[in-house]
Amino acid sequence: MARSTAKSARAKTKPAASRGTRRAAAKQRTIARKVKPARKTARKAVARAASGAFGKGRFHVSHERTAYWDPGLRSYFEYRDLGMVALTGGRLRAHVIRPSQPCDKPGDLHYHNLEFQMVYVLKGWARVNFEGLGEIRFEAGSCMYQEPGIHHRVVEYSDDYTVIEITVPADFETVSVAP
Repeated sequence: MARSTAKSARAKTKPAASRGTRRAAAKQRTIARKVKPARKTARKAVARAASGAFGKGRFHVSHERTAYWDPGLRSYFEYRDLGMVALTGGRLRAHVIRPSQPCDKPGDLHYHNLEFQMVYVLKGWARVNFEGLGEIRFEAGSCMYQEPGIHHRVVEYSDDYTVIEITVPADFETVSVAP
């Protein structure tokens, strides 16, 4: 019996927690519950990166002021590689595309053998004809996912037409179907 009396005497001597302290502790528990799922997600992202999916521990910046513009797939466009091909081991390409000359005629009808293609228009506009969809006009702020293998033709573009294109894989086959 002496033990239980000693415990209760110790319990009585502890200072009572203020209402503010209890609220702060409850808030910390709530924050901790919210942070745990985010940590799990972060751990999964790190595990994916560690698997070699995308360059682990790498950092890269590409500045416009030091950019090099290459002639590329289309003679009427030039391409600025953003460095993702090397960083991802060829899994992904990200580049900026702009006209190298004014549009004097429609391009060839073609399609791409790839897994993924996305285009985001930074400025200007273009008209592109897609098989089964017809002509679509893209302008600054437009974002397009293009189904792999869909036949299409660039009909016309503005002199300032500029896009970011992302493709998976980085290198893929383009098949010309008609002039």
